[in-house]
Amino acid sequence: MVAEVSRMMNRTYSELVSLQCENRALRQQIKEFENGSRYLKIQSDYSRVIAGYKRENQQLKKEVEKERVTGKKARDLWIDQCNADWEKYQSELKKQERQIEKLEKKYQDYVDKSEEERSAMIADYEEKLSEKDAVIHELSVRVAHLEAIRGHDGTNTGIPTSQTPTGKKKLIPNSRRGTGKPKGGQKGHKQHKLEPPAEKDINDEVQYTAMEGGRCPSCDSKNLEYIGPGEPRYEYDVEIQVKKRRIVDSLYRCNDCGEIIRVGSIPVARTACQYGPVIQSLALSLTNTVNASINKTAMFLAGIANQELHPSEGYIAKLQARASKGLTSFYEDLRILLLTRPIIFWDDTVIFIHAQRACFRFYGDDSIAFYTAHLHKDMKGIQEDHVLPLLTEETMVMHDHNMINYHEDFFFQNLECAQHLQRDCQKNADDTEHPWSSELKELIAETIDDRKRAIAEQQRCFKKEYIDHFEERLEHILQAGWKQYEENKQRLEKYGASVEKALLTRLNKYRPNYFAWVYDFSLPTTNNLSERSLRPIKTKMKVSGQFESEQAAQNHAVIRSYVETCRRNGINEITALKRLSEGNPYTVAEIFDVR
Repeated sequence: MVAEVSRMMNRTYSELVSLQCENRALRQQIKEFENGSRYLKIQSDYSRVIAGYKRENQQLKKEVEKERVTGKKARDLWIDQCNADWEKYQSELKKQERQIEKLEKKYQDYVDKSEEERSAMIADYEEKLSEKDAVIHELSVRVAHLEAIRGHDGTNTGIPTSQTPTGKKKLIPNSRRGTGKPKGGQKGHKQHKLEPPAEKDINDEVQYTAMEGGRCPSCDSKNLEYIGPGEPRYEYDVEIQVKKRRIVDSLYRCNDCGEIIRVGSIPVARTACQYGPVIQSLALSLTNTVNASINKTAMFLAGIANQELHPSEGYIAKLQARASKGLTSFYEDLRILLLTRPIIFWDDTVIFIHAQRACFRFYGDDSIAFYTAHLHKDMKGIQEDHVLPLLTEETMVMHDHNMINYHEDFFFQNLECAQHLQRDCQKNADDTEHPWSSELKELIAETIDDRKRAIAEQQRCFKKEYIDHFEERLEHILQAGWKQYEENKQRLEKYGASVEKALLTRLNKYRPNYFAWVYDFSLPTTNNLSERSLRPIKTKMKVSGQFESEQAAQNHAVIRSYVETCRRNGINEITALKRLSEGNPYTVAEIFDVR
């Protein structure tokens, strides 16, 4: 009961306060009316509203006037357009009438002519139509040919993927097939990780202790107590240390002739102070295999030496010539050994020497890499290399259909690259849309896959039944190719027919050279080894742009021959270059254990 009374009193008090506020507001309004301020405010508000209406009315008048003027202009323009259209239609009508008159006159002339004259006119019209049809067909073929050219890429020609036109998807030829397995490590695969070194091999140790004034990361306490070392961890690292070495040679005098002989661990110093074999080997490696530019090589060497050494760009350039000169005997012995190999791969590519197109050439196999450089890609360079002219009939040479290999002065046997043949087949299929070349490409791919499976099963060659079936399919495809060529050579006379005929003729003439790998599994199917060997020089051209002279290019060829041959035979590159810098490079006899 008391609570109810309290709530009623509170509500009554609130209503009383509200009424008092309303009362004060009404009194204020009465006061404003009595002194006239309320009237002035109402008058001011009325004037402001009226002024707004006036402005809006004026704006509407302006828009109405504008629409009236615009509508008049639009109406005038529409009338002008109608008049122009009327005149145009009248002109077209007159043209049509004149055309009708001409046609009626021609028809009347046709009717008045004799039967023989009518036949002659019809024959003339048909001839003109035939000529127009021929022109239309020619243009259609030209468009198809241009579309085929636009579709040329690394899959159907020798165009490198780096030259793929802008906006076209880059197609990277890859003979590998997907296994269907997910990327990354496979289930059950043993994880490879660094193994800790043996205790006797540890030559450095670092022990971490709590810093003085350290704190607990959990409670921020300073009350820390050392309880012993933790589980040891291991790491492998390299520390660059600049050695400033004094070298004292021994001198001997020959009592017979009086000559002074200097005996030392390294070649006679050219100056009182020079860079040692390690820094020289690093410079040669960076310049010739990493393909770093000379200025970047100098910067890198200065950086790892903590700026204690500053080899100049001129020194690195001279180092190239010195290293090449030191490999004269090795280079000649390697060439002689190359001549004894049963199968030699070779190819060449374009480089630039003093802003001119030049040639960089490779000869070799899995264990030998022999490079040469020339200003021109011609027979003279081939003869100067002293490789192909000296080969015998027992040697097989794999190449990319270089016609110079079939020169009458050469006696070796030629092997043609099957992968390049597949590209030629794809190009012909794209250019002519003839199915025979696609079928040949597929036959080559299937046969190579079957050969891989047979080799995995320890077979040395295909069975006779398989070879007979292969030859039958091949002959059928080539006959179909000639038939498709003959049927369409008129249509493709200007665009593709000559190329297709050349491909078919080449297959007939060099058929044994293209398909020798089918009969003997010891023979290679492609010349990819040469292409992989030449790929680094293209990277170097991207970095350096060109060689300053033919001799500079040949110096690079000699050094790469040494380094790449050592690498292919399991010899560490830096070790090989260090021995070269010491004046004691690996010899061909050491690498191949020949006497």
